[in-house]
Amino acid sequence: MSEIGRALLIGGLVGVVLGTVGLWTAYRAESRRRTVRTGSLRPWPAIVLFTSTDCDACDPVRAAIRVRTPGDLVREITYQGGAEIFRSAGIDRVPAVVVIERRGIAVGVFEGRVGSAQIGRALRRAELV
Repeated sequence: MSEIGRALLIGGLVGVVLGTVGLWTAYRAESRRRTVRTGSLRPWPAIVLFTSTDCDACDPVRAAIRVRTPGDLVREITYQGGAEIFRSAGIDRVPAVVVIERRGIAVGVFEGRVGSAQIGRALRRAELV
């Protein structure tokens, strides 16, 4: 095999490995979701953003939600005004985003920074876009 052929083969293998790692990382980010009790988060469907008044990371998440989400589905709950809702839903960090489909099933639960692409995937799973 020539050097060029060997370089192309190695480059292709590296590309496949990097692509696989990227997909696995995205899958694991989605699979770290945990169960959220949605009974206190009615009405459904909904995109619920859990925040706090001193949350610096909440603004970028709020912006990511606005990019992808119909405004009438979005509700924001601050810890200072809704600590009981946080507890009843099982949320203990901010920011947190919960995408709930029409039957009340949380199809996307994201804690910390989340991008608009992840929110978009959850909205499609919930058949909201």
